[in-house]
Amino acid sequence: MDNESADEVIACLGDERRIFHYYRDRYSLGLLGQLARQAGGQLALNQLRQSSCAGLLQKPRLRQMLASLGKQALSEAFIAGHDHDPQQEAFVLGIARWGGGSYRARRRQQTSRPGCNLVLQLNLSRRHDADYARLGCAPGLFNYRGHPVSGKRNTLAWARIDLDWASDSALIEEIQSDWIRDVAWLAERLQSKLRRGAQLDSPAKLYRLDCSIRTALDYCRQTLATYRPLWDEAMLWAAIGFIRDELGVAQIYYHSEQSGRLLKRITGGLPPRSLYVDLPRRFCFRETLEIPEFLVREPQVQKELKRYPGLTMLRLAL
Repeated sequence: MDNESADEVIACLGDERRIFHYYRDRYSLGLLGQLARQAGGQLALNQLRQSSCAGLLQKPRLRQMLASLGKQALSEAFIAGHDHDPQQEAFVLGIARWGGGSYRARRRQQTSRPGCNLVLQLNLSRRHDADYARLGCAPGLFNYRGHPVSGKRNTLAWARIDLDWASDSALIEEIQSDWIRDVAWLAERLQSKLRRGAQLDSPAKLYRLDCSIRTALDYCRQTLATYRPLWDEAMLWAAIGFIRDELGVAQIYYHSEQSGRLLKRITGGLPPRSLYVDLPRRFCFRETLEIPEFLVREPQVQKELKRYPGLTMLRLAL
């Protein structure tokens, strides 16, 4: 999308959106809610079993919820009444713009077409920040400033999104987390220090930390236990909700492993395969030969498509 359109969205919605709560598998309830809405507010169970979301019925949370439904139709209100969990985590969603520079910059910024992306940031809560403060370092230690992270908060993850109002469609370019990767790396280095004879109360002396190995390891273990199991699905569900509920865009595409690598011209290290295979499959994205219209219109993308006939992408199947 162009810079002006992205800036207009940010000006209208604000760069900090709202509190976003997430617990494991919350997306499955959300997708069923969207399916029920499309069906006019209610969805018969036989319709659900024949829908693109049928695989969600294997989720223990959904099996338990549907067991209490009996023979009634599934409604948005019924789903909303079950949308809670005492283990949910709080995040703050932020919006930013990314890209929009020269062709050379575009290769570095990994946008699929000339122009910029909207960025939806999944920022960590003040509760997390209180634990983080014990490390004795500046905010944003595990955020790389060359990535679309918040300048105000610690960013757990982000999603880059390209929009086209004319075709009522959006492309999720990527989801990514520096924080989880770097905290995991730090935990390994600290364990290595201990194996070489360092004491738990010794200074960490890594990543500009001003704390003991014990304090740093406690932070790493708690952070990874809390956020590593859910950051990717929390980020993708936040992006889907943002696109459909906030922006009002119906069609959502997502890069396949191949289309992301080729159209974004990734020549170095590839992102984790699970983010482009396992994760979208769980969210009911389906492989398609259909390329978003706004990409096909771009001459540079047309050249890539001619070089790679049969290129597939993913599309949310509801």
